[in-house]
Amino acid sequence: MLSHAKINLTLEVLYRRFDGFHQLETVMQELRLADVLYLEDLPGERIELTCDHPLLPADERNLAYRAAECFQSRYAPGRGVKIRLNKKIPLSAGLGGGSSNAAAVLKGLQVLWNISLKEESLLEMAGRLGSDVPFFLYGGTALATGRGELVRPLAPFPPVKVLLVSPADFMLSTGRVYNALVLDKMADKDKTKKFVRILEKERETCLLPRLLDLLTNDLETAAFSLKKEIKFLKEQLQRFGLTALLSGSGPTVFALSTEKDRLEQICKELAARGYNAILTETKGPS
Repeated sequence: MLSHAKINLTLEVLYRRFDGFHQLETVMQELRLADVLYLEDLPGERIELTCDHPLLPADERNLAYRAAECFQSRYAPGRGVKIRLNKKIPLSAGLGGGSSNAAAVLKGLQVLWNISLKEESLLEMAGRLGSDVPFFLYGGTALATGRGELVRPLAPFPPVKVLLVSPADFMLSTGRVYNALVLDKMADKDKTKKFVRILEKERETCLLPRLLDLLTNDLETAAFSLKKEIKFLKEQLQRFGLTALLSGSGPTVFALSTEKDRLEQICKELAARGYNAILTETKGPS
């Protein structure tokens, strides 16, 4: 089964909560870029995970493994599963690869073990596994609030091509970025609300330019402080005349356009300069 990536079209950090998490408002968008997972029964209660990426752990440090453990312990004691994961989504890149894998395992085990769960049961497990995991149970375009685990599907974002670019061989942990975040230097938080209002209420055919003007990510300054090359990369994309934004906690920067040929050329140029560059597109709800 496919396990898709995401980008954050908006990400606003409202405040730090008493539980240590940050209160967020973010519009998330699913992409065609996807990992592939294969699930098959194993005798006994064993959970085995194999992956074709050498840097990805294949034990309880992996969200896909933990998702299988959580599902098994609650709803299928005595059942075992072998998970084979083929990675296409870059690691620790702000694209939600691990969270997407976990959601795919939760959905896949329902089919493999013929167990139909209520939506609230799946969402509760997903929220315990990670803040982004509930989004991937829905996919498409959605508003996420709380620490990211409260998800409301939205009207689809206009279909566009998406260029993903990041510094080669560089990963950035979400924890490091949030630790570098300075909340008192942030502007008023209203872009996500405006973005959702336009997407939901105004059924124009030319929404894209107005929505692009509202793209925002409060984590950019923190990520730039940890790796100046990320800011330089965003500026390069802007010099090409593209609207560019950090996705999640980075280090991936994305650009959106309806001009596929142009993005393909820019993708080739940046790849030739040594950047990780991937061309994909937005995905609607399944």
